[in-house]
Amino acid sequence: MTEQVVFEKLERDPLHERVHRELRSAIIAARFAPGQKLTVRAISAAFGVSTMPVRAAFARLAAEKAVTALANGTISIPLLTRAQFDELIELRILLEGVATEKAARLITPEAIEALTRIASGLNEAAQANNADGYLQLNQQFKFTVFQAARAPALEDLIERLWLQIGPFMRHYAADIRGQRDTDQYEAVITALRRADGRAARAAMEADVAGGAAFLKRTAVFADAAPAPPSGP
Repeated sequence: MTEQVVFEKLERDPLHERVHRELRSAIIAARFAPGQKLTVRAISAAFGVSTMPVRAAFARLAAEKAVTALANGTISIPLLTRAQFDELIELRILLEGVATEKAARLITPEAIEALTRIASGLNEAAQANNADGYLQLNQQFKFTVFQAARAPALEDLIERLWLQIGPFMRHYAADIRGQRDTDQYEAVITALRRADGRAARAAMEADVAGGAAFLKRTAVFADAAPAPPSGP
């Protein structure tokens, strides 16, 4: 995938913090593909900043295992082996299930209504085969639930998993319409409305597992990978 990722121009300090935050969000939101190559110069131009804050941001992202710094100075979005993917999914199921169960006790009616609107948008995006819209709303739905758990350390751990696995969600674009068969958004919302933590947890776990099964059939893994795509 070689599409140009557009960022808002950044004007205020500390620039390295803002660049890191924007790049981190883009990786979690699957705006880059596994194996995609990035250059400091191109990302700097996209942000409208010098190369220094971009280099600093990439150094932090490399420490978080979100990117890999290559010998020639290029940055790569990592590919995963099937074993690495399976481990990340196992952890996602565990932690996202816990967060959803916690959220059932604390979520507000306003947050539930927001989830209902997001779920409607997800259905429309899937019907229209709008992968970018679907991926954005998918992230919004799940992190609305996780934020409702009011467990910052838990949410941070989940974000770190998404940093590594987020780019693989680009493979949903193979046929985003098929996701309607595995999505459990309505079941999650129904359980949250009843404050039924066990049911909400089971629904979220099923949603993550169903999406993972789709990706296992469609994604390209490091242990069977063609030449990676080039990018900015």
